[in-house]
Amino acid sequence: MSDNILQAQEQIAITLARARSEEDRELLNHVREVGGQVVHLLNGLLRMARIHAPNNTAFDNPVRDFEASLRKLIEALGPVYVLGAEDQVFVNDVRIRFEFQIDESIALSAELLRHNCGGITFNEPLEGQQIRSLVQLLAGTPGAHRPRTTLQHRLTDEGLSSVQVHPPFRFRMTGGDDETALSDEFRELYLSAARPVADVFAAVGANRLPNPLPIRRLVNQMIDAGVSQDIATLAHEGEQQLPPFSRHTLMVTALSLIIGREAQLPDASLADLGVAAMFHDVGYCLREEGFSVPFARHTQAGLKVLLLQRGFHRAKVRRLLAVLQHHRVLDDPRGTPALYPRIIHIADDYDILTRYRPGKGPALAAPDAIARMAAGSGKLYDPLLLQLFINAMGPLPPGSIATLEDGRVVVVTSAVRSPQTFDKPLARVVRLADGSPPPAQAIIDLAHAPRVVRVHRPAG
Repeated sequence: MSDNILQAQEQIAITLARARSEEDRELLNHVREVGGQVVHLLNGLLRMARIHAPNNTAFDNPVRDFEASLRKLIEALGPVYVLGAEDQVFVNDVRIRFEFQIDESIALSAELLRHNCGGITFNEPLEGQQIRSLVQLLAGTPGAHRPRTTLQHRLTDEGLSSVQVHPPFRFRMTGGDDETALSDEFRELYLSAARPVADVFAAVGANRLPNPLPIRRLVNQMIDAGVSQDIATLAHEGEQQLPPFSRHTLMVTALSLIIGREAQLPDASLADLGVAAMFHDVGYCLREEGFSVPFARHTQAGLKVLLLQRGFHRAKVRRLLAVLQHHRVLDDPRGTPALYPRIIHIADDYDILTRYRPGKGPALAAPDAIARMAAGSGKLYDPLLLQLFINAMGPLPPGSIATLEDGRVVVVTSAVRSPQTFDKPLARVVRLADGSPPPAQAIIDLAHAPRVVRVHRPAG
């Protein structure tokens, strides 16, 4: 085992020991205190920009204070991610608590939203004139078209290429309970997810630290849109329109959220689980002598990447464990994997077993994959978590192809809807008994249809 891997494992062991003893509180308090100063000072500078020219001496002291606070935060954390979402502000996943009220018209979130932004990343410390330019641009008139892109170009033109702006971050969707609207929302969200996934992987491939905030935003939206929806079905329907590199990552995330939801994890824990699932294969983004890291080393490579992110908090440790342990079996001699890796292991293996391979098809039909995994319950997989997954997916998971007693061929389009219809999902007719296609799309309920007499399996 290489020295780098040994050092990475030693570092995560130290991190976990600190987590258990809660010695990280000093750092967390430091982030909250200094992060609060950064946000408060930036808000104050934006307010001043409405009544003073940027070269006014009134800016001197707050600019100097902001420069010192930002530098201190970057020294502690590396790149600093400031996220505004509704009435909350986060700095590198740590919520900043304020004991004072900030006028909504000058709050950081409101200023960013004028430019269609939800977050801002400081990759390097800024000096006085750079801070003045930043404030002037944020307080200035947004671009008429694509304001966020316009702002990023303006920042670059002003020599602020180390500052990045991100799309709005929405932690909770609003609206009614209309299931069709939620289905459309989830489908659109799933299809648009390829971009943030690609951005994270590209950043890692370019030896930059991955920014978890766009991924957290995406995961929270998936949770919100899938609260009363069949995530498995919607993900299965949408993924064929995604580029290949993001299909596995997003499907494992969706399946992990299903298990987490069945386990009744609270939304905050579901979000941490989803982000961990998004990063589970991040090690493959690295290159060794021009080639992707091989399977045998991708978990250690991913661990090394995430360990480069300074600072400590629970969400980060959960990501580290997920990356390191998601291929470990339940009875691993090194010890039982943590909760999130046990969940992701089930989702990851199921997707690998059922994923279509060009020219070969899937390794197993979905029902056979469920059966094979069930045989490994208690040895390979956590039996309780696996049972929750089976309870949600059923013996005929979405995508299963079957022939009915009357000769029609159907594709299953829903997961389990109720205990009474556990093995009777909804399905779409794809071929009539005579072999011809149906004249129109027909969705049938297998609870009120001829019984399944054959499950189709991939040839070879």
